Amino acid sequence: MKKTLFIITFLFSFISFSQNVRTIKTSEYEISFPENLKFDDSKTRNTEVIIYMENEKDLFIENINLLIQDLKGYQIDLNQYVKITETQVNENGKLIESKKINLNGAGAQLMVYEATLSGRALKFYQYILVKNEKAFVLTYSAEVENFELYYQEMNKIFNSFTVK
Repeated sequence: MKKTLFIITFLFSFISFSQNVRTIKTSEYEISFPENLKFDDSKTRNTEVIIYMENEKDLFIENINLLIQDLKGYQIDLNQYVKITETQVNENGKLIESKKINLNGAGAQLMVYEATLSGRALKFYQYILVKNEKAFVLTYSAEVENFELYYQEMNKIFNSFTVK
């Protein structure tokens, strides 16, 4: 019952996505999300930002996080970065999809994969961009059974993401 209530609350919170949007603009990227979601830019866990809904009752909080990795001096392009990432995913999980996409005018890679972390079956939806000698990795993480519940709304946030 508690989980059902959380899901209903979470889905209801997205109804107003187009009405109450917060946009974060930095010198490197821009992203928009419903303002009722939490935004953490404390750079914990090597992330640039984490966007999530606070809920003490849920053991795993579905979230979007952005990792920016400095590639200066490594001469790694998008194709090489994707190849490395796919290898890591296949060693620790199951790659479901990997394809090139155009994200707001920039070449990017879309990856979808599953892995078990700390005994939890998780599914990940990820955009990878390499620009200005940096890798930008935007990831939606959810428990496998909850992934589709939040996917459409999370995808709206993903599609707002641009790298400058």
